Amino acid sequence: MFLPEDDQIYLAQKSLRYTLREEAAGQDIRRGIEFPEFEVPANLARKVNGQPVPGGQVRLLVLIPPGYAKVRLDSWYVSPGLFHLDGREVDRANGQQVLFGENWQFWSRHLTDGEWRADIDGLATYLQYIHSGLRAA
Repeated sequence: MFLPEDDQIYLAQKSLRYTLREEAAGQDIRRGIEFPEFEVPANLARKVNGQPVPGGQVRLLVLIPPGYAKVRLDSWYVSPGLFHLDGREVDRANGQQVLFGENWQFWSRHLTDGEWRADIDGLATYLQYIHSGLRAA
């Protein structure tokens, strides 16, 4: 497993469903963790059978960079894509990317060096950051 022990303990304590993903990316290996039942706040919508539905669940993907947890996590991906209730695109979340053979909506959000505490922060703090980012979108 490529996650630090603290993350493994956190995931077990929270009983979060997840899948670890790996794929070749040129000469490197791309790694990520997918949460298949990630709750979305009601200020955002997703499409279900072509119709906008507020809140609910999406699949969330977080890429795990080489050197994590000394290296910070950066941005995230959701599927299906999310948008504002009035149909507008979310700022800095209008790109699509194919990862692990699937289309994902890219959410460009970046922690600064001072916001990420190496070997202290991990998935627990990053998932809180994602929840805050979704509520603020």
